[in-house]
Amino acid sequence: MKQGKLGPLLLPTLALVIVGIAALVAIFYAEGLVREADARLVDEARQASFARQKHANAGLEKDTLLRFRETYDRLQSIGFVGTEQRINWVDSLRAVNRDAKLFGVEYQIGQQETFAGASALGAADVPMRQSVMHVRMPLLHEGDLMPFVRRLAEQRVGVFTMNACELTRLPPVQGDPSRPTVSADCELAWITVLEAEPEARKP
Repeated sequence: MKQGKLGPLLLPTLALVIVGIAALVAIFYAEGLVREADARLVDEARQASFARQKHANAGLEKDTLLRFRETYDRLQSIGFVGTEQRINWVDSLRAVNRDAKLFGVEYQIGQQETFAGASALGAADVPMRQSVMHVRMPLLHEGDLMPFVRRLAEQRVGVFTMNACELTRLPPVQGDPSRPTVSADCELAWITVLEAEPEARKP
């Protein structure tokens, strides 16, 4: 087991961070998905709380690593822990736009920076980073935006929050109801937790 990559209490803290992240994006999920996700996250939060209390004075023990290894591996698989998955983000963005039969999408991704919301989530010591993505796309009508965001989240290629989204009315095209009527200009923040560097081996 690669314990060198997992700092003390990092795994339990990550489980609590997921609860906070889910709260930020829950408004973009269908009601059924929210209930399912909440139930799962509450259970993980309870396990994390138990582990933190049990090892408050002794540090992170082997049974804690085993308990949260599955959760940790799952977070790695969806791109929340580890290196950024920018290619996957872009591929999913294009795929969702294509599958929804929309009108194309433009995007721009900024440099990775510290995620300022970590403190609010109770994870100030966790190395959380964010990369802001500006997305612009024409829509047939404003009702297409929320399904698009929900489908993007369902791709499970990373964890993101919607920071802002502005809808602008487009000039109507006479006699062509299939043309887009609004333009969406949105800002997403893709959030990643960096893995700790392995501890140097003692001679």
